[in-house]
Amino acid sequence: PACSSDEEKKFTRPAYSYIALIAMAIQQSPSHKVTLSGIYDFIMKKFPYYRSNQRAWQNSIRHNLSLNSCFVKVPRTEGNEKGKGNYWSFAAGCESMLDLFENGNYRRRRRRR
Repeated sequence: PACSSDEEKKFTRPAYSYIALIAMAIQQSPSHKVTLSGIYDFIMKKFPYYRSNQRAWQNSIRHNLSLNSCFVKVPRTEGNEKGKGNYWSFAAGCESMLDLFENGNYRRRRRRR
């Protein structure tokens, strides 16, 4: 039986890098900061493809957060923010990274030869 195009899209890997997925989650947060679990939740809600094999892609998200200097940990303020873990946000001076995603275009760029 043939799958409908909606079903095929649902299980097709989105054409976004992990860095773009993280940037989307942070930018679409009202406070422009989000917890690691908030990043995971955003990705799974927006892209059903990532609801499976979570261990692999979540490891890649953590890897990108820790290695990319444009992402910084923001500690929770004492008293009025319950929960576990730090927030993640954009580092100062990474406006040029946001320019990469101009007009909401987060798609991977083709490599030039």
